[in-house]
Amino acid sequence: MGVHRAVGEDDENDMSTLTVDVLGTAVAIAVPSPSRAELRAALADLEPATGADRELALTAGDRGLDLRDDGRFVRRGVDPGIAVATIVWRLNAIAAESRAHVLLHAACVAPRYGAGVLLVGGPGAGKSTLSAACLGAGFAYLTDELAAVDRRSGLVVPYAKPLGLDGDPLVPASWLGSVATEPAAPVALAFPRYDRGASPTEVPLDQGWAFLALAAHATNLPALRGPALTWLAGLALACPAVQLTYGDAGAVVAAIEREADGPARRVEPAQVLPSITDYTTTVALGESLAVLHEPSGRVHLLNASAAAVWRGAVGAGVDGHDISSLVDAVLEGLDAADGQVSGRATALATVDRLVRSGLIAAPAAA
Repeated sequence: MGVHRAVGEDDENDMSTLTVDVLGTAVAIAVPSPSRAELRAALADLEPATGADRELALTAGDRGLDLRDDGRFVRRGVDPGIAVATIVWRLNAIAAESRAHVLLHAACVAPRYGAGVLLVGGPGAGKSTLSAACLGAGFAYLTDELAAVDRRSGLVVPYAKPLGLDGDPLVPASWLGSVATEPAAPVALAFPRYDRGASPTEVPLDQGWAFLALAAHATNLPALRGPALTWLAGLALACPAVQLTYGDAGAVVAAIEREADGPARRVEPAQVLPSITDYTTTVALGESLAVLHEPSGRVHLLNASAAAVWRGAVGAGVDGHDISSLVDAVLEGLDAADGQVSGRATALATVDRLVRSGLIAAPAAA
C-alpha cells in the first residue's frame, strides 16, 4: 500500500487537512504546515476516507499547540516536536471507541495471505518490536497495538497505524515491509513476554488460560459485555495459543510462523448458555465455563467440578430452595457418571462461592 493523498488536502493553506478511516470512523485532521509532511508520512498506511465523522485540529495556543476533537479541547500546550505523535495518540483513542469490533491490546501480523496471528500483551511485551521483526521476515502488517475483531465476521480488520519503536520516531509499516489491505482470519494466539537476554521459550496454553488472557487484554469488554465474551471464547476455542518468552525478537519469528501453520478453524462466537440471573453471561470452554458478572465486569473461569455444580443449579432453579435444599437438588440432578463432584460438602462449598461471586442468585433463607 502506498502513500495516500487524503481527501481535502490543501497544500496552499497554512493548515493542511487529511481524512483517514479509523475502524469505520472518518477522521479529518488539520495540522499546521510545519507538521504536514511528517503527518502524511506517519499516516501513509491508513485508508483515506471521504466526508468526516470527526474532526481533529492542532492549532497554535498560548504555550504551544492545542488539540481539539470536534471543537472540544483534549490537550493543551503540545510541544510541536510531538505534534504528530499526539495526533496518533488521539486516533488510537477514537479507534478504541468502536463498538463494531471486539478490541484487544494486541498486534496482528499475517505470515500468509488472509491468516492472522494475534500477538496479545500489554505495554512492554514487545508487540511493536515483534511486528517489525515479522515484517522483516515477509509477514504482512495489520496493526501493532490495537487489534480489532469484526463482530460480524470474526476477522481481524487492518488498523495500519504507524509503529512506535523504541528510540525511533513513528514508523509507517510500509517502510519496513508489506501492509495488509484485507481482513485476516485469526489462526493463532501468541502471548509474548520480553525478558532481556532470555532464550526463546514456547509454552502451549490451554483454552481456559488463553481465554482468561484474552479477557484481561480486551479493552472494550466492559462496554460490550456479553457479545465481547462470546467472541473472546470463540477465539480461545478456535486458535492454538502459546506463551512466548524472548530476549531477541528475531529469534521468535519462526515460532510465530509455526503457530500459524496448523489447519485454520473458523472463529465464531461461543454459544450463550442458559443462566440463573439476568446479569451474567455464560459460555462453555470444553468442560469449563466462562461466566461474565456484568455488574462488576469480572470474568470467572469455572473448572469442571464447579461447572457441573453450576449446570446443576441452572437445572434445579433457585426459587423455592434454600442453599441446603438447592445443593440436594443439584446433586440429585447430576449424572453420577460424570464424577465431577466428590460429595455434598464440595457441592455446598461450590454453591456458596458461586452465590458470593454473584454468578447464581442467592437462594431463599432456610
